[in-house]
Amino acid sequence: MKNKPLSVQIWMVIAGITLSISLLFLAIVPGTLRGFFTRQMYDTIRESQDMFLSGGRLIKIDDLVKWDQLNQQYRSVKHLVVLDNGQVLWGLPSVPVQQNLNEILSQARSQTGIQAQYWRQIENERMYYVIRKGDLAGQPAYLLSYMWESYQNDLVNTLFRRLLWVISALLLLSWIPSFWLARHLTRPLTSMEQQVRRIAARDWDEPLITNRQDEIGQLGQSIERMREQLIKQDKAQHTFLQHISHELKTPIMVIRSYAQAIADGIFPRGGLEGSVAVIDEEAERLQRRVKDLLYLTKLDQLSVSKAAAVDINIAELVKHVVELMRWQRTDLEWKVQVEPIMFKGDADQWKIALENLLDNQIRYAAGRICISSSRQIKNGKSGLTLRIANDGPPIEEKLLNSLFMEYEKGFKGQFGLGLAIVQQIAVSHGARVWAANEDESPAFYIELEI
Repeated sequence: MKNKPLSVQIWMVIAGITLSISLLFLAIVPGTLRGFFTRQMYDTIRESQDMFLSGGRLIKIDDLVKWDQLNQQYRSVKHLVVLDNGQVLWGLPSVPVQQNLNEILSQARSQTGIQAQYWRQIENERMYYVIRKGDLAGQPAYLLSYMWESYQNDLVNTLFRRLLWVISALLLLSWIPSFWLARHLTRPLTSMEQQVRRIAARDWDEPLITNRQDEIGQLGQSIERMREQLIKQDKAQHTFLQHISHELKTPIMVIRSYAQAIADGIFPRGGLEGSVAVIDEEAERLQRRVKDLLYLTKLDQLSVSKAAAVDINIAELVKHVVELMRWQRTDLEWKVQVEPIMFKGDADQWKIALENLLDNQIRYAAGRICISSSRQIKNGKSGLTLRIANDGPPIEEKLLNSLFMEYEKGFKGQFGLGLAIVQQIAVSHGARVWAANEDESPAFYIELEI
């Protein structure tokens, strides 16, 4: 059944449940009706027997219609007055009853109470009867009152047939709206399936609009968020390729032109050594760009999983990175005041983040770089803020909000990837990074939990 359309599956489940309940009802009803009518028959026999003994005086003639109905009902009960020796004093027994009269008398003789009820199978039909014990002219006598099962069967069969027709009509009337309901429930799923097919074919311009708040609506909203995210990723991919082609084109073109010139015996930088130095510089530049691109791609892949958390001493990490980067500009003054605060994170990633931030500081600083740290409590949680500032020119105001985006470069910027890597590392650790202009000089901040 799972290979059939969902609307058919829903309809089949509803139809199966209603049909099962109906069949169970039809299986139980006959036995229930028979038990009910059996009790009714015994009650009718007793009432008819009482009326027989009273000579009909028990029936009040207040309501002629009811009186006629009771008379007709009681007339279906046959009465026999039988002596202990088997002589029938009143009533005309039928042949089947006459043939079983001796056994019935045996039951009557062994009866302890005044009145008792019995049933007997006679020629494939059941007879229900009540025996009342008494005396007649000083001799034991018995009043035998009985009805045949045919009366009960007629009532049961009539009611059963009517119930069968009613249930069949109800099933038919319920299956039609259930099929409509199944189609109604699966219609939005069909629409979503078509939308997902279009998205798989990279046709994601048409939005998926759902006006429901149930689980189907939530699924539609998730698909719509996926579509929007895919559009963003597609645009980012196109932007990525455009920037890559642009960033790699220049050093490759310089390397190739210098190589061809050297092959032709021409030295653009005055000599072989100077020209080769240019080629080496551009190759190193190209290598750094490829390295940053590869690392940024690696961070994208690692963003789906949490970073490896180890204990990191922020003071030792800053000291280590500063010692590595200091040699790039020996003319700079470094002021480092970082407390030995511990936090959890990936040490290698945070080392690269600090290297990229300090590389940016070294490029723009006029003569001094200041690094400091502070503790704070925010929303009941302890945090660490690392501040890295320099005395260089302020950041352009239009770049402050987009400085950490990929390929965003300011004045004297290189690739537009260094700060994007810092942002990616911070986000993967649940941290926040931003930049601000303070006293006409730039400052960068990293805020994280400890």
